[in-house]
Amino acid sequence: MPGYSPLLAILTGVFEAAAALFALLTPGRKRILNPVALLLLLLAGYQFAEVAVCANPGRLLFSRLAFFDITWLPPVGLWLLGQMALPDRKGWRWISLGYFAAGAAMVVWILADPAVISKSVCQLVIARYWHPAPFETAYALFYQFGLLVLVVGAGAGLVKSPEAVSRAHLFSFQLGLLGFILPSMYFRSILREPDGVMPSVLCHFALILAVCLTTIVLRERKHAGKAV
Repeated sequence: MPGYSPLLAILTGVFEAAAALFALLTPGRKRILNPVALLLLLLAGYQFAEVAVCANPGRLLFSRLAFFDITWLPPVGLWLLGQMALPDRKGWRWISLGYFAAGAAMVVWILADPAVISKSVCQLVIARYWHPAPFETAYALFYQFGLLVLVVGAGAGLVKSPEAVSRAHLFSFQLGLLGFILPSMYFRSILREPDGVMPSVLCHFALILAVCLTTIVLRERKHAGKAV
């Protein structure tokens, strides 16, 4: 079995954490910059959690913490999408709140049930997780449906948003989403043993999303400068 190298995860995590700090310190609309920063912190958190997982694969607490971290990506993504595309629509707020509630339920399951993840193995730069069928099915539905809503919602926002800056933000966000979802699906399809690799593969390719989120921060900074 090839040994796991943490270098890629560490470098990616450092970039994402630095980008999150940059977002928090950047002048602009905090209703957009704050969820961007939180998304970047969650992405960085998974990278560092995976390093801990692969340093001690037998300690499944770290594996549960990794899933705890990435569970919040779809809810926070929906929050950000609403702030960019439909900040005044109450219906979208309820959708976002509903997904936060679903995420909280998944987190309770992850932390309360020691059998959620029964085994983890690390190869090269990929961590693999084994978990029982009920959790696997529920988590896949929660996560993949959330990503679908994000992609479709970003496309709808591109059509309906009246502001040029918001449309540019939504394009960057959708490009980042597709930039990590599609390569992850392809990479999983060519692996000989694809089971249990999707969280790790998605979060490594999410560096593309992190770069696109950083472009949103830079655009907000430029827009704030023009508004002064």
